Amino acid sequence: MPRPGRSTYGEQKPPYSYISLTFMAINSSSEKMLTLSDIYKFIMDRFPYYQKNTQRWQNSLRHNLSFNDCFIKIPRRPDRPGKGSYWALHPACGDMFENGSYLRRRKRFKLSKQAKDATAAALADLKHFETATQAAVQEHAKMRLTALAAAPSHLQPLGETLLSSSVPTTYKQPFTIENIIGPD
Repeated sequence: MPRPGRSTYGEQKPPYSYISLTFMAINSSSEKMLTLSDIYKFIMDRFPYYQKNTQRWQNSLRHNLSFNDCFIKIPRRPDRPGKGSYWALHPACGDMFENGSYLRRRKRFKLSKQAKDATAAALADLKHFETATQAAVQEHAKMRLTALAAAPSHLQPLGETLLSSSVPTTYKQPFTIENIIGPD
């Protein structure tokens, strides 16, 4: 017998794990990243059960965000004021669920130490740039994360090579669009 749709759960607890709920929320956003409050809102809007006892399940969800490699914390851009960072899905975790079903995970998504370090270094770069270029840097970091995810697992040490080609921290040219999209 097939499971009922998400909207039919009403006051019952839905059968989805916190990882699944968070994955659904982030994956449904147009930018593929959400703030913590936006993740909460997505879950409460779609599953009335989570409108009660918010502190308990929100603590569990925060724990899952922090300790699962499939979620990446991205610093907020200066042109988007507000509280908290954004959360995104690691580019390599797309096939984490069997046949697109959020009810069953294939396996736990786990990054190798080298891939985790490369991801952390790519995101740390965001903190070292002037605010005028941070939006471009955020896009650059996303592209590097995607490149890291696309590399076969036996080539993971190449992540360090990808990081060495990062944007310099000091600028010798004025900030213009031509300098951003022009050749290095």
